[in-house]
Amino acid sequence: MQDDDLAEEELKRIDHLIFVTLKYTRTVDIIKTILQKFILTIDYKIEQFYNVQYNIEKIKDIPLVPMVRLKNLERLHPHDKKIKDMVDFYMTLKKICNAEQRAKEEYRKNVTLVTKEQEVNIPKLKEYVEKTKEYVQYLDGLMK
Repeated sequence: MQDDDLAEEELKRIDHLIFVTLKYTRTVDIIKTILQKFILTIDYKIEQFYNVQYNIEKIKDIPLVPMVRLKNLERLHPHDKKIKDMVDFYMTLKKICNAEQRAKEEYRKNVTLVTKEQEVNIPKLKEYVEKTKEYVQYLDGLMK
């Protein structure tokens, strides 16, 4: 599988997890997995972006740590609101994944992952899918 397929493959997995798995297995563990897949998708796409930039010799090296790649991307495009939004979204996802979590209405229609700062339910996940797809398409556009 090529690098450029990895983000798209993760998006397919996310869709399946939300629209099939979560429909039959309403647990917070599935929500956690989906959140991690969002992070992975953005990581793959940013890594691909850096590989393209490196190959056309716009940058000298590619940071190894995903968070450093993300912060450097923000520095490379300081006036790009979409990049800033993507970095903020990524940071939010990381905070949710690393925060203390509990389940609300597990095994029911309104299953929700609850942290101190935020609640993530199925409608929120669907909103995150759209955001993630939008960011992947935007980075694709920057690579052309």
